[in-house]
Amino acid sequence: KTEDETERRAVGRRVKLSLRRRVQLEVKGDKLENRVLVRHSCCTHTHTHTHTHTHTPTGLVLELERAQWSLRLGSQDEVDEVIAHIGSSLHRICPAGSPVLAAVVAGGFSHQYWCVCDQLGLPYREEVQWDVDTIYLTQDTRELNLQDFVHLENRDLVAIISVLEYNQWFTKLSTKDYKLATDVCEQILRVVARSSRLEELLLDNAGLKSDFAQKLAGALSHNPASTLHTLNLANNSLEDKGVSALSAQLAKLPMGLKHLNLSRTSMSPKGVNSLCQALCANPVVCSTLTHLDLSGNSLRGDDLPNLHSFLSHPNCLETLDLSHSDCALDQVCASLLRGSLKHLSVLNMSKTVFSHRKSKEVPPSFKQFFSSVQALGSVSLSGTRLPLEALKSLLLGLGCNPNLSEVSLDLSSCELRSAGSQILEGCIAEIPNISSLDISDNGLDMDLTTLLVWLAKNRSIRHLSLGKNFNNIKSKNVSQVLDNLVHMIQEEESPLTSLSLADSRLKAELSIVLNALGSNTSLTRLDISGNAMGDMGAKMLAKALQINTKLRTVVWDRNSVSPQGLQDVAAALEKYGNKNKPVCVCVCRGNTSLCQSLCVESVC
Repeated sequence: KTEDETERRAVGRRVKLSLRRRVQLEVKGDKLENRVLVRHSCCTHTHTHTHTHTHTPTGLVLELERAQWSLRLGSQDEVDEVIAHIGSSLHRICPAGSPVLAAVVAGGFSHQYWCVCDQLGLPYREEVQWDVDTIYLTQDTRELNLQDFVHLENRDLVAIISVLEYNQWFTKLSTKDYKLATDVCEQILRVVARSSRLEELLLDNAGLKSDFAQKLAGALSHNPASTLHTLNLANNSLEDKGVSALSAQLAKLPMGLKHLNLSRTSMSPKGVNSLCQALCANPVVCSTLTHLDLSGNSLRGDDLPNLHSFLSHPNCLETLDLSHSDCALDQVCASLLRGSLKHLSVLNMSKTVFSHRKSKEVPPSFKQFFSSVQALGSVSLSGTRLPLEALKSLLLGLGCNPNLSEVSLDLSSCELRSAGSQILEGCIAEIPNISSLDISDNGLDMDLTTLLVWLAKNRSIRHLSLGKNFNNIKSKNVSQVLDNLVHMIQEEESPLTSLSLADSRLKAELSIVLNALGSNTSLTRLDISGNAMGDMGAKMLAKALQINTKLRTVVWDRNSVSPQGLQDVAAALEKYGNKNKPVCVCVCRGNTSLCQSLCVESVC
């Protein structure tokens, strides 16, 4: 009875024991100590007694990660029984061979988490178990998001991450905008070095430095069974030193990479060249890598031979993001033209440069790229100053490309002004495949008067952004521009379904557009935010919403509207909602409670 009470105190009175055997443990030399081996639902413990024996029964060696136990039992049958119990326990904790059990309990996460907490001497958090077994399992998610647990202590995160060394359910580990402590980083590296199930690692803005990238390379080198194919280390200061070390290992990944994001990691051309050399060296990357994001790194200059070499080789890139990098747009397009154009659907070259800007001649490859690419759906050149001939080549190239049907083109903040407006006027009407056009913040001003006439002739553009183009128009002339805009959206067969006039400071002149909304039958979305229209504008918007039957979303924050103006729109929505489908009116981005109070059966 005394021994039983002692054992109960050691493992806990509520724990159900499934095995209890007397054993002898070899401690020093030939010395033996009598112990009692007990097993419960998850783990195996031994508990020391004060008396000893000297006989030598059948032996059993248990090799653990941190120690080795040499046990002696009374008979071979007892040895077989202990082994059977350990085997059944391991099968339940790590059900890799049992897909049914893995699906029901998220790969045995709860049991594994219990064991890890016990091993590390940490408290077992029932909320962690509940989140995984209830929320994660219900949503059938394979992503372990540390954001769900950052309210806990770092040591708790270590225990949670440790489970991924054994777990067969989760294939993705992620966190964003949370600085990871050193012990948490070490445990992540341990998982990378041991897991054969981890496919995606996303550590965005986690406070990582170059030493982490170097250690990550080491962890990958120790795991020949790694299935990692997605790596996101964006917004971490890895620098060239860290990226170069990591690149050496990426060249050896047996399964290649599908998604690589190293944006804003303080790389220079040196680091990018090391990375792209590794991508070229890995024979399977050309057939696996679909997403490459190197944006926000300083890539100014012509010293990027390995980047252009990689882009020039056949590849299966679907998304290429080199925005905010100051690299040369025309050179990238020329390299892509020499490579493969079958898959590329998203090209983001915002805030880059055109290397031939001072020359009147534009490389023929620039137009040829846009006329030959086969799957392009999105082109962003926001903030990139294009020579007039380059703009013309871009538009004509897209316009004559028979492979494209739905292209989103962002030319915002490109300083097009009058000369650029004339190029648009001469091309835009006949382009059949641009579905979304953003020409906001280009100093177009009065040139919009004529440009809108030509835009109205285009039959493919469904979304148009014109904001921030009214700064230098005299107030007496604003109505002329807006009248042409109204004529465009009121056209009986207008394809336009979405219009943005954001941040145009139109004030009272916005009433020209608002008055036209009542009878408009094409627009489903309107953004008039940042126009300082005041309460009078809100009242006119309210009237339009009572009549219009097509609008579904109106964005109108930052308009100097008082609570009375908000109430006018709310009252109009109540009437609107009684006879029409719900409309979502966004008054203040981010203020969910305010938006929900004004939306009829809709959430912003």
